[in-house]
Amino acid sequence: MSTKHSYPHYPQPKLTSLRQLIDRNAKEFPAQLAFQFQRGDEVVSITYTQFKHDIEALSAYLRRQGFQRVKIAVLGENSYEWILTYFATVLSDNIIVPIDKELSDEDIIQLLEFAGVDVLVYAENYADTAKHISQGGVVRHILSLNTFSTILADGGSVDIQTDESAMCAIIFTSGTTGKPKGVMLSQKALMVDAISSCQNVTFSGSSLLTLPLHHTFSLTAGVLVMLVYHVPIWINRSLRTFQGDMKNFRPQNMCLVPLYVETMYKTIWKTAKDQGKDKLLRRMISISNFLRKFGIDLRRKLFKSILDNFGGNLDLLISGGAAIRQEYIDGMDDIGILILNGYGITECAPVVAVNRNRYIRSGSIGLAIPCNEVRIIDGEICVQGDNVMLGYYQDDGATKEVMSDNWFHTGDLGYIDDDGFIYITGRKKNLIILSNGKNVSPEELENKLLALPNILEVVVSEKDGVLVAEIYAEQQEGVRESVMVLNKSLPSYQHIQRVLFRDTPFEKTTTKKIKRK
Repeated sequence: MSTKHSYPHYPQPKLTSLRQLIDRNAKEFPAQLAFQFQRGDEVVSITYTQFKHDIEALSAYLRRQGFQRVKIAVLGENSYEWILTYFATVLSDNIIVPIDKELSDEDIIQLLEFAGVDVLVYAENYADTAKHISQGGVVRHILSLNTFSTILADGGSVDIQTDESAMCAIIFTSGTTGKPKGVMLSQKALMVDAISSCQNVTFSGSSLLTLPLHHTFSLTAGVLVMLVYHVPIWINRSLRTFQGDMKNFRPQNMCLVPLYVETMYKTIWKTAKDQGKDKLLRRMISISNFLRKFGIDLRRKLFKSILDNFGGNLDLLISGGAAIRQEYIDGMDDIGILILNGYGITECAPVVAVNRNRYIRSGSIGLAIPCNEVRIIDGEICVQGDNVMLGYYQDDGATKEVMSDNWFHTGDLGYIDDDGFIYITGRKKNLIILSNGKNVSPEELENKLLALPNILEVVVSEKDGVLVAEIYAEQQEGVRESVMVLNKSLPSYQHIQRVLFRDTPFEKTTTKKIKRK
């Protein structure tokens, strides 16, 4: 899926701070809907005017408490109050430290101590954790999100000049190996990344925010980007309410990780099979794709019953955070939902590249967004631009390892084609070097294996000089034979010599990437 030419970037305002974004929206779209969310049986609607008022009220409260250039952590599920905490912390000239709510108390304490956090803001579901942390003297202050209604009612405002180039956030990575690192980001890095993302991709309608906000992809793409486009955001609190929220709010777009997309796609086919309509669906897709060759697009009509399960309006998904298989992109496109595959890394705030609405290349992670330049240096994807981090918090050694001549070395291997589309072939630290000197990218082989029947998850590694595939399969029968057939199409040094089966899925990070040993 590609086109022969590019097209101009979408024009966007030049914004380099959160304050500029909030002020612009409140001035130009004062009564327009910014957020909606469910609170009990009530649907709460927040306009841009109200959003600015609430940010200023919470900012004033934080300053009245004497908090200035202190680190404020936030722990909890997605909520309007979580977002307020982020904006108010930064705009009151403090430093936000989002915490992964899936971590154990011990891991949370380690991160809070390492970052030197003074204040922990928590959702009520994590009250016991907050109390435990407070009693242990890890932080000096705790603040429940449940108290925000009183704080916001008190009002107030502050006129604080913040340095847009200074550290405003410490974001802990959730890598597949090793200890988390604290990525230091500035307002400028976050905003230029959001603005540049908007120059590559256009959004309309409404959006469903579902990815955990402590991930920068969710904050930048799911919140900042939508605020730039002044697209209403419905805040989904948990995976449990995801399906219901889609039907009720009827979003036109979402930013998701591949696991969500895969689940949606598999649900479509499972439902069709359970209803005895899978053959009919395949026939309709075949007819639809034939008609599309002649410029006749009937997907919204032909697949209305499927699309209605997603609210009826959904037509655009941004996929990031991990690799997504092309079959899911093509499969969702068949029924009328465009998936734009992108690439980001926390250290780049995080978006680096993304396919465009009408300029797409299958198998690629898209084109570099305008705020950064991407080069391949010794086979590695490297990034330079205003969205690149200030460094790792209290870890100059780790910072120097990834920064060279102002280029951030991502650790991902890849290449760029003649049209500027970027492709990832693997992870540098996962590269297998065989005794014969041949280099093998395990991810490249894993993608080929995942295309085989019944294989759900796989990790390729080297043991005793041979390549081993550890597989979690829907059913094991026939898998070894399929692997042997695949071997015939591969160079001899890439042959899988051993197949191991596991009875349970692999352990994963909170971004649903498999943890490698």
